[in-house]
Amino acid sequence: MKVIIKKIDNRLFNIFTLINYTFVDLKLFVSFLLNLSKSKPQYKTNFSYSSELNTLKLEGVIRIRKIYNSSIIKELEKDFNNLKDEFVNLSPAKIETDIDKKVLDKQVFNKGEQHYKRFVKNIQIKDPFIKSPKVLKIALNNTFIDIAKNYFDTNDVYMTGVNFRRSYFNNLPATDTQMYHRDRNSYKILKVFIYLNNVDEDTGPFQYIRKSHKKWPFLSNRKYRWEDDYIEKKYGKKSIFSATSEIGDVIIADTTGFHKGKQLNKNYRTMLTLNYSTFAENGKSRVKILKFENYPFSINDEHKKIFKYASIKL
Repeated sequence: MKVIIKKIDNRLFNIFTLINYTFVDLKLFVSFLLNLSKSKPQYKTNFSYSSELNTLKLEGVIRIRKIYNSSIIKELEKDFNNLKDEFVNLSPAKIETDIDKKVLDKQVFNKGEQHYKRFVKNIQIKDPFIKSPKVLKIALNNTFIDIAKNYFDTNDVYMTGVNFRRSYFNNLPATDTQMYHRDRNSYKILKVFIYLNNVDEDTGPFQYIRKSHKKWPFLSNRKYRWEDDYIEKKYGKKSIFSATSEIGDVIIADTTGFHKGKQLNKNYRTMLTLNYSTFAENGKSRVKILKFENYPFSINDEHKKIFKYASIKL
């Protein structure tokens, strides 16, 4: 019976998943309606990225070259490397192979990165806005905030998520974020992706299906992870935007469209991801920050507003 159910699920869909995500989508739509009355952004006549904004609205993804010089990114990578060497700084990492452990523990971690990278898809820094003030300063970049405000057509834009992660090449099968999916925790969400190393086709570029933020498959809420074959057949291989980039480039995407991180064929990819939305994300814990006065740089009142949904460490 289980085999039959699995075959039906693979060929059609899981009815329980469909019901669950239908309720999720309804909740998101209600949130969207509640946000229609929010204040509109003041368009700047000297906005430097109007062309990129138009492309973002049309295709759902853009790459902006050389926003940062390499020295800033290298300092950020230095922060990551220092933090990842202490087990206490890491979020739980799922063991993806059979070594009689479910998550990366200190015993396995202490054998070194060259050892544990064989068993996990990635590691990520826990609470990066607290661990690394440089990460929070990056999040306050006015270019990202202005793009988000004009994309969402509202002044009320908030920081709703952050991820500071290193993904590894290994022999593990593609799972989780390496499979196509669309984010369901906000009606609209923009993510900013910043690589801390050069990324080519073999080092796991972010991949996005152009225009899929406006064109979803029939019953697209019947499951969360999607196979490459289905997505490529549905949209065509030419629709795939593969964000190979050099240090200093930035990728911005509306992740309600289909996207994934391509599986690595060599080395590793270190990446900072910042989430901007118009309200708190469903089902996600709030980002944690220090008190504003505890950061080594000043934060103006306008910037403080984007942390409306953050949890401040006392």
